[in-house]
Amino acid sequence: MDPNNIKKAVDRQISEKPLFTEEDRERFYANKQKKRGSWWNQGFPRLLTAMATLLILAGSVYFFTSGNPFQSPASPDVGVVEDEPVPEEEPEDQEDPPTLDQKIKEIKDVALSRPKKNQMMDTIQSLNGKELTSTQGEEGERVSIVFSPDVDGPNISDTPPSLEAFQNSELDLFLVIQWDDEHNVLTSAELTYLSEDGESLTKERFSPNPRGREFAKVVGADQPVSMKDLTLRSIARSLDKEPDELTKGDLLELEELTINASHLNEVFEVTADPAYFEAMKSLRVLKLNQAIIPGELLKEVPSLEQVTFIGPTVNDLSSVAEGMQNVQYLNLINSSFQGTAEDILKLESLTIVRVDPAVVPDYEKLQFEGIDVRW
Repeated sequence: MDPNNIKKAVDRQISEKPLFTEEDRERFYANKQKKRGSWWNQGFPRLLTAMATLLILAGSVYFFTSGNPFQSPASPDVGVVEDEPVPEEEPEDQEDPPTLDQKIKEIKDVALSRPKKNQMMDTIQSLNGKELTSTQGEEGERVSIVFSPDVDGPNISDTPPSLEAFQNSELDLFLVIQWDDEHNVLTSAELTYLSEDGESLTKERFSPNPRGREFAKVVGADQPVSMKDLTLRSIARSLDKEPDELTKGDLLELEELTINASHLNEVFEVTADPAYFEAMKSLRVLKLNQAIIPGELLKEVPSLEQVTFIGPTVNDLSSVAEGMQNVQYLNLINSSFQGTAEDILKLESLTIVRVDPAVVPDYEKLQFEGIDVRW
């Protein structure tokens, strides 16, 4: 079949004019140029690609950091325990440290109540006391304790503390206590603190006393003692201290005193500032060998209970009776006493007397008054 005839036949059926004209061609290429510059055609596919990449990276990180991502979740019956927040504790208000007066009062109250050791130590601990030393001797345990005005407690190691330590507020109270180990009771207590004038120390001491349980007090406890050499050495010997180390506060500890002047050619008369004898508030036993203490000094010693005169000391008691009204035991057996029973009866508290019946022939008067006469 002739191709030309076929073409003519098709043209007769459709059209002799072409369906796709030159005008259509131009319109097609114009629309194509517009679509090529569209954001939707160019940017959107890139955006999808970037998002897909991020999802892949995020999934990879989760897979490697979550352990086993394919593990089934916990059963709903099993509760997940979550840490509950712990409420913060409100800081407690810190109590003010006890004042010096409070410390002194509490220690005195406990000391005078015949405390056991644990009771006394509990009180000391409650007052922020710090133990410095503890020594064991024939009379029991001796413990020294310091107290500070600060909450943190004292920072001191010297014992006994100096006046400067008190003035610098390194401590405000120094306590020394003595225990009877056999009976577990307090036998003595000493308190030392700064005097009101701030220039000296005050010491208070307690020791068992048949006339009452109380603290004896002396102001100026750190001041040195100035007396005649024999008197000073006798006191130092009784306290087991050196004479040049004696202070006024040491006199509070003096419980027994012997003054022996038998090596002298005359009677030794003790003279001193009455304040020193006033500080001897624990002195209970006095022995004078060829020595005499005037009554005005003896009367400053309120706890004196036993007196012994030896050698040429007193001919009668007139010069000393004023200071011996609390004496319960008097030994005149080896003395120069030449008095009478009436002379001895002037001692109101006397219960026992040792006297030569040849010197006091009317000693029965003493017995009649309830005094035990011995020789």
